[in-house]
Amino acid sequence: MIIGIIRVAAALLLTPLTQRHLQPFAHARTDAENEVKLILQRIEEDTLKLRDEVENAYTQRCSIETLSQCSRGSFNGCSSVFPNQQCMAADELVVEACGGGGGGGCNALWDKTTSIVSIPSALAQGKDDNPTDPELIETACYTLLAEDYMRTKYENDEIFWDSYNVQPSWTYFGAHNGLFRKLPGTVDEECGNYDPRLRPWFVAASSGPKDVVLVLDVSGSMSDYGRMDLAKEAAITVIKTLTISDRVAVIAFSDYAYQVHSDSGTDLLVRATNENKNLLIDSIQNLTDGGATNFHAGFQLAFDSLERTIEQEYTSGCNVAILFMTDGVRTAGPETDEVLSLINDSTKRLATLYNRDTKIFTFSLGAQADRLTTKEIACSTNGIWTPVDDFDGDLVGAMASYYKLFALGLGDDTEFTAWVEPYEFFWTKKMGTTNSAPVFDRSVDPPLFLGVVANDVHMDAFEQVLGENAQSSTMLQRFIRLSTAQCPKIDLSDCQLEGLRYLAGEEATCGICDSPDYPGIIPTECPFKPDLPKNLWQNTDVEGVKYEDRACCEIGSNVPSEMCGIPDEIDTTELDTSTYSTGEFILDIFILYLYFVVMVFSLCLCIICCQNLARLGSRFLRKLWSSLSMFICKRQRRWGGEKKVVSRCE
Repeated sequence: MIIGIIRVAAALLLTPLTQRHLQPFAHARTDAENEVKLILQRIEEDTLKLRDEVENAYTQRCSIETLSQCSRGSFNGCSSVFPNQQCMAADELVVEACGGGGGGGCNALWDKTTSIVSIPSALAQGKDDNPTDPELIETACYTLLAEDYMRTKYENDEIFWDSYNVQPSWTYFGAHNGLFRKLPGTVDEECGNYDPRLRPWFVAASSGPKDVVLVLDVSGSMSDYGRMDLAKEAAITVIKTLTISDRVAVIAFSDYAYQVHSDSGTDLLVRATNENKNLLIDSIQNLTDGGATNFHAGFQLAFDSLERTIEQEYTSGCNVAILFMTDGVRTAGPETDEVLSLINDSTKRLATLYNRDTKIFTFSLGAQADRLTTKEIACSTNGIWTPVDDFDGDLVGAMASYYKLFALGLGDDTEFTAWVEPYEFFWTKKMGTTNSAPVFDRSVDPPLFLGVVANDVHMDAFEQVLGENAQSSTMLQRFIRLSTAQCPKIDLSDCQLEGLRYLAGEEATCGICDSPDYPGIIPTECPFKPDLPKNLWQNTDVEGVKYEDRACCEIGSNVPSEMCGIPDEIDTTELDTSTYSTGEFILDIFILYLYFVVMVFSLCLCIICCQNLARLGSRFLRKLWSSLSMFICKRQRRWGGEKKVVSRCE
């Protein structure tokens, strides 16, 4: 009893003392959180200002002045020399492919005053990698009008981030048609491979938080015509674009259906963190085909998984998308009518019980796939059907309806921005994140989705202020809260839905709308199509030149240097090794051994014999060494040395 009274008294006495010690730490923590909020708010405001600039530029896309300035007005990230290029300082960025700013003093060229344009190879089929599609050309032209703002923003960012000793990063715009413009301008390392529509920052801003269930046909017929590989690529493409605001599950079906698990082994949808996405991608790559095709089983498990997830509150709380991928031939399970009843009843149940809007996207994979059933499913469930013709180089374009539908729910929200999970930046190899916002033509109803603007930011400043690692769970939770704060509302008319179907071609429509224009879905072309520039690039002086010879430079210079860059592997096609057998190699070693023995014997003679004999031995030794050197030089070509070594031996 007495001991208990003593403990209570001690606690009462020590509590004020403990609070006095903890209060400074609490205040410091609060100050740090408030500072981070101000930084995040500034970034979001910058993103929305850039969106406004691009939207304003779009209104001028058809003017004669815009089109005339556009001709030879842009710089290509793969073939152009930039007007004000400089070699990056080691404290600005470090590009490992050019030596990383280390002891050799080498880094990569960039231009802080100039934006560059990148276009996927499949969309740049004109001369000098120019696009031929009129809308792509228009996009390059009107986005050039935003370059002045991007340049000024970068100059202001240098001042702001200098107080945190952090280098400002890129500002950019990714168009819905695949064009990408960014500043500062840098040399593209992989030409024609970058598609902004495949990046999480693009899909996050164009669709908002969502629950996504991928239903993949893995039956035996999927082995025909490479359909299984196409299904895997399509599923992986979707998963890579998801962000931490999304939830995802993958269902595989043949005779029966099963859930492709992430490492957690759950039968619920999982948060689309980088870790979970990588685990799902590995599982998808290991799928094998076999068995019959039971559509009903695949859809049933998809809806079961969704309902379990919603009941346990592991959902995004927003819209639902089911992406059904098949070769289109049902060979097992209930008939198509029962499949349609299951889908309609289940979507109505999710709407009634949980207020969840569910959209069905069906994809017929491969040019030889049956298309009747998958189109019937889409048309009968207010869904969207898309045929995907093998590997045509623009898979994301074939699946455009997926993100464009969700973008329609964001057109009236002028404050929406999205954040992605911190990730390692390709150029700097540092952790960073991206804030992005959708861009619309708001002069039409519904607003027409044009693309996404974004700002990159390094995590260094957040780490300094908060004292947290960029990859910590608390840092991740902070961005999850930011990313799930807003949920778009989708309310489509029949004609708007039909317009989204029309994106896949007229054969994908269901005949429920008489309008041929589909306002808010299909962009209106400029009336001066013949006046569109044929050449967008200011110059193509380094077209076809490999990356190191275009980009790598000595710090302080403004031109590439052949002294920089990581040396290539030896080109074995230059080496005459076709007849160099193991026996020949052993013979060479034996000859070297004989040389060594004779040299040692001659050296001994020089030491123990008379002066005249020593002179003779020395002369013989020099000739022997010369002969050995010549032998080594000539054999070096076969041992893997460079071809130019031989010329030094001759």
